[in-house]
Amino acid sequence: MKAKMTLFIVSTFFLLLLNSHTVSAERPFVNPNIPDGETITYTTTIGDKSFSVVEHVTIKSDGQRELYEIISLSDSIDRKLVLDKETMAIVSVHTLRKYSEVTLDSKLKVMDEKPVLDGDEVKLADFAVMTYVFRGFPFTKRDSLKIGFYGEEQQRQFAFKATYKKKETVTVNEKTIECHKLEFGLDGFWGTFFPKMNVWYSVNPPHYLVRYKGLVGPPGSPKRDMQLLNYTTRKDNFPHPFDNM
Repeated sequence: MKAKMTLFIVSTFFLLLLNSHTVSAERPFVNPNIPDGETITYTTTIGDKSFSVVEHVTIKSDGQRELYEIISLSDSIDRKLVLDKETMAIVSVHTLRKYSEVTLDSKLKVMDEKPVLDGDEVKLADFAVMTYVFRGFPFTKRDSLKIGFYGEEQQRQFAFKATYKKKETVTVNEKTIECHKLEFGLDGFWGTFFPKMNVWYSVNPPHYLVRYKGLVGPPGSPKRDMQLLNYTTRKDNFPHPFDNM
C-alpha cells in the first residue's frame, strides 16, 4: 500500500510538472493590454528614403477570443495583422506591397498550430510581424528567447534569438521615454558576423515600440531606422484599404 501511495505521489508530481511546462511553452508572451484605438505614427528611414508609417489598433472578437487587429499603413506597404489578445499568437497577416508598376496582395492564415514544447523558444509565421508580437515579451522576467520560423528544416544552421539588454532612456521627437531594450540577432559564433537589430519598447504598458534600428528583414536586407513621432488613442473610424477585402 505504501509503495502504491509513493508511486501515486511521484506520478502526480511529474504530471503537474509536465502540465506546467506545457502551459509555459504555449504562452511565452503576455498580454501588453494595448488600448482600443491606439494610433501611432513613426518616421522611418531606409537608405536615403524617409517616409511615415501609421499604425492603428482595434480590439475585436471572433466569438471565442478577443483579438488585436493592427493596421499599418505606409507609401510602400500596407499590412493588417491579427493577434490573439492574451497570447500574442499570430492569427493572420494580410499584406499589400505597393510598387510603381504593380501591387502585390498576399494573405497568411495560421491554422492547426501546435505548441512548441521548448519553453525557451517561440515559432513565428512571419518575420515582418516580430516587433509587434514582442510587445508581449515578459521584460525583466526573461533573459532571452529563441526564435524559430515555420517552414524551417529540422536541422537549421543558424539560431535566431531575442536578448533582453537593459532599461535605457531614449529621446525621440524631443521626448524622453524610458524603454526596455531588446537585441535580435543570430546566436553563437555566426552572430559575430551579422549585424544586430535593436528595439526599444516603452517601460510602461502597453510597451509600444519607441525605436527600431537594424535590418528591414533577415540578414542581407537593407537597414532601417524607425522612430516614434506621435502616440495617441482614439476610437473614431480609421479608414484603410482592407475594409472591402
